[in-house]
Amino acid sequence: MKNIIPHFLLFIILILLFSSFFYLYGKKIWQPYYEKYCHAQNIIVPCKEPQPCEETKPCEPCHLTHVGPLKPLVIEKKCPECPICPKVEKLTSRQKLNRHLADANFIVYPKSLTLIGLKHEKILEVWTKQDGRNIHLVSYPFTAFSGMLGPKLKEGDRQIPEGIYGISYLNPKSKFHLAMRVTYPNDFDKKMAKTEKRTNLGGDIMIHGSDRTIGCIPIGDNNIEELYFLAQKVGIQNIKVILSPVDFRQIKVNITKKNKHPWVKDLYSNITKEMAEYK
Repeated sequence: MKNIIPHFLLFIILILLFSSFFYLYGKKIWQPYYEKYCHAQNIIVPCKEPQPCEETKPCEPCHLTHVGPLKPLVIEKKCPECPICPKVEKLTSRQKLNRHLADANFIVYPKSLTLIGLKHEKILEVWTKQDGRNIHLVSYPFTAFSGMLGPKLKEGDRQIPEGIYGISYLNPKSKFHLAMRVTYPNDFDKKMAKTEKRTNLGGDIMIHGSDRTIGCIPIGDNNIEELYFLAQKVGIQNIKVILSPVDFRQIKVNITKKNKHPWVKDLYSNITKEMAEYK
């Protein structure tokens, strides 16, 4: 009997020590259950704010309250609408295009286009002419990119070509929504391939919608709708396409003698001259 009491006290002490350690170091285990079953919460759910406006009062916080012990109910309060701020316009692709043209002071569709694709910057610039001056209409960001900087050399290398091209046809039934085929390979590409005894240069390089690519230039479905419609109005025979590794108006690239393709120096010189007038 005398031995039972010390053992019982030792057992109680061990239980208390274990409970203390579990409370201090086991919060990750017991705290979620405690908050779920025993602790009522008030969670702030922010309202969707209206258009920025000085006269609009700030939204009051919305609260999540408990109906019963385990059934949270979200009560979301509507924010006040701004009485004087303009509502966001929902424009079609054609309306957006007309807005770009109006911003550039065009009352009729332009007679020519120059598309400048910058691989490093991942931007497709759209230029036209008015009264002898080059006018920048809009820029579309690439929605995907493949390959690296440098010209396309063969089929399957995932490269976006570099050089001066045109548009050979428009494809309204492309699996990438809409597509405009670039005239790669051009005469320069073929000539350099012949000197290096390269064959199977690839083709079907497109400017298209969607956000996937293997050597093409995707700009998204909405943007290709704008550009495609403009290309129809201008005529593909009046479209020039300049594809460049970098923006040579801002960056210089030195081609050393160790480069495997010494003709790249002449290629980049030609691209630089073509781009120089578009500032």
